[in-house]
Amino acid sequence: MWKRVVISKRPRLSKPVLVVSVSTSLPQYRALYSQARELASYLIRLLKFEQFATLYSSALPPAVVIREDGTSKLVSDHFYHFRAERDIILFAGDGSPADEQYEFADEVLNFASRMGVKEIYSIGARWAEPLNPPLEVPKVLGFATDAAGVAELKANGVEIVKDEPAPFFANLIVGLAGLARMRGYKISVNHGEPVPHPKSTAQLIGVLSKMLGLEIEKGELENLARQVPLITQQAVPEAEGKAEGKDIYH
Repeated sequence: MWKRVVISKRPRLSKPVLVVSVSTSLPQYRALYSQARELASYLIRLLKFEQFATLYSSALPPAVVIREDGTSKLVSDHFYHFRAERDIILFAGDGSPADEQYEFADEVLNFASRMGVKEIYSIGARWAEPLNPPLEVPKVLGFATDAAGVAELKANGVEIVKDEPAPFFANLIVGLAGLARMRGYKISVNHGEPVPHPKSTAQLIGVLSKMLGLEIEKGELENLARQVPLITQQAVPEAEGKAEGKDIYH
């Protein structure tokens, strides 16, 4: 795997934890599985996370993003820092790896380990699940690397996922965290809520804020969630081969 980490500054950290919050980079799945990306964007904007490093890798889609001014940038993910009682490192960006997922996850964990991280929280949608009704408040589901981690999830209201496969990067990095001598948590929801998933994001943030001992304002998300029923009512079912109304997934 080709990789390059560009570090712009080295923050001083106190008992840091890593929050991994990248969604699939495959366009056909973004509408259903963009919860982690939305959560990261919300946190960066609300809490003023500061970017301090960028990870470029051949595991990410082989593409260049062309900006509005005609300049280009490689597809990449970034490390951000927020100072708190337990400093938070947020890993977010253009998307999760499309290939070489073991190597990519190992690179993220090695970088975090060098900064003193002992716990990681991976955010994302659950891949093996029934469709969540679009107007229902999603349950927060999860698993952990060990029994103590499972107990911590239960204590914070997370329903434990049992006896099922959990594929792809957001789950894989939790499994690999144990090899890196870290405790890993996966915090997820079932998909089904229309984009931009405000209820899902609010539920995920509620659990994350309790586990991190951090107060995170959810008012903006809750206001947006109240609009979801109105948007859904505008989506007219397909009739006689002709779809009318607004597509709630776009």
